[in-house]
Amino acid sequence: MNFDYQVESIRTPALTLEYHLVPWDTEIIGKPVAQIRELRVQDPVAAARDYETFIGWRERHGVQLCSCRVPADRLVDSMFLEAQGFRFVELNYLPRLTELQSRQFAETNIVIAPAEQADREQLADMAAQVLRIGRFHQDPRIDPALGDKRYRTWMTNAFSRPQQQTLKCLLDGAIVAFFVVEQPAADHCFWSLVGLAPGLQGQGLGKRVWNAMLQHHRNAGVQIVSTSISSLNVVVLNLYVSLGFRFPAPSMTLQWLPPGGDVLR
Repeated sequence: MNFDYQVESIRTPALTLEYHLVPWDTEIIGKPVAQIRELRVQDPVAAARDYETFIGWRERHGVQLCSCRVPADRLVDSMFLEAQGFRFVELNYLPRLTELQSRQFAETNIVIAPAEQADREQLADMAAQVLRIGRFHQDPRIDPALGDKRYRTWMTNAFSRPQQQTLKCLLDGAIVAFFVVEQPAADHCFWSLVGLAPGLQGQGLGKRVWNAMLQHHRNAGVQIVSTSISSLNVVVLNLYVSLGFRFPAPSMTLQWLPPGGDVLR
């Protein structure tokens, strides 16, 4: 799968806009997908004129889905996007736990181990079944099956991407959870994809597994753990609060699809 992309930009006194095609989501969906990665609106009226350059780019590439995240307190930016046909989907949080080395953990019978190629299909199936809260699943203009496919592909790709490590959590020899981990710094781990096996929710196992993962990172010398969570995932939000994570201000996720079209399938 191709992960290379070229960033385009508009920079005027009224508007700063950086955007690019998203080749991995384009491959999954089978239709061009784009992302706005930076937006600053200084003058909404003049910015709307400057924005026409982006509209032309979007039309030339036949884009069928475009997403953007802006800090929740930048209402000028979010209202500008809404005026351009974007719709609010969720709040996105980036909870963070620091000073992990000062934490103490009880003994656990949950084993953390690197996932093997033989686990790939099982974990891809698991990801497609349990990750049902996020911008692809929550937007009624997108077929939820595309969200399932996206998470399945995400997990499959994690096995071949050098910047990601897939860990499995074992209880009595059975896989009960997975964590796809990135390490932006030597003392910092980022959980990019996390899930508890189907049928195990609501049994108190989640907190035990998450604590086992934190202990695993602590033993490896990690000091900071962070992740990304949708505001719609209330159960998981409460779990992270109970684990001692802190929540910076969220970002708003907005998405654009061609007006009046069918559900994206």
